[in-house]
Amino acid sequence: MTNLADPVRLRAIGCHLPATRASNYDKAAQVGFDREFLEEKLGVVSRSVMEPGETTSDLAVRAFAALVEQTGLPTDAVQLLAVVTQHPDFNVPHTAALVHNRLGLAKHCMTFDISQGCAGYTHGVSIVSGAMDVAKLEHAVLITSDPYSDKVADDDRDVSLLFGDAATATYFGRSGPGYRLIDSNFGTLPDSYQCLMFRDRLEMDGAAVFKHAVKEAPPSMQALLERNHLAADQIDLFLLHQGSKYLVEYVSRKMRVPPDKAPFEARRYGNTVSSSIPLMLQKHLETTTLERIVLSGFGVGFSWGNNLLQRVR
Repeated sequence: MTNLADPVRLRAIGCHLPATRASNYDKAAQVGFDREFLEEKLGVVSRSVMEPGETTSDLAVRAFAALVEQTGLPTDAVQLLAVVTQHPDFNVPHTAALVHNRLGLAKHCMTFDISQGCAGYTHGVSIVSGAMDVAKLEHAVLITSDPYSDKVADDDRDVSLLFGDAATATYFGRSGPGYRLIDSNFGTLPDSYQCLMFRDRLEMDGAAVFKHAVKEAPPSMQALLERNHLAADQIDLFLLHQGSKYLVEYVSRKMRVPPDKAPFEARRYGNTVSSSIPLMLQKHLETTTLERIVLSGFGVGFSWGNNLLQRVR
């Protein structure tokens, strides 16, 4: 029987990446970018694209199915289901309620959405971990699903080459190996919300987003480390939001972190918004040599969030 005094830990992640890939090479030339800029600065040579007619909840359900296939998690055991998205199927009800219904989850399961973008996963990890402790829960799932392929104008050079579709489902429990949330910090820059907006379509001031990210993300990560009496070289892996290859490299240099500790992995699928961090984290959950991991998300708002994770055996 699970001991509710045991710490909540992040146990497993199921991922769904649509099989369809849209090449960026022809599109880059159409919007005025050469091959070198595409490969070395943006870093995204193809984007994952969901099928026509697919919805946010469709991707979420597929990610949950991947999690169940991996873990054998009984659906009736889930006591909390949260969905990170800024593109719900409907304004009302919340997408988590739709996913709950489609999956046949239990009546006692808490459901809610988190309207956050590129920092959504780091916010979600903190919210779910905290809610599990307050409500004394044993099993929870955090889903990220924010498809953009049908919301981006093809001729918009700031966004048309960047965004890909994906969804992830993260399982939190109180037993077995995984990662415990040790600490988090967050922020939102005043008078900055217009740098990334969705009205009739996605609008992004790429220069402003880059400026805010490189100014705010490194010192916020450093502050998190310092209050936990850690230095950057004591962290085994930094998983940074995959805004672009150049952005990830620039932030990691400011942190004095070598490239192998702060990878860019979105080359073949693109910036998947709140899914970008868990897509990377999933690959490292079984790497037992990684004791400490820092997650850092930054973007829409302009907001940011960081998590410090410690391995639990």
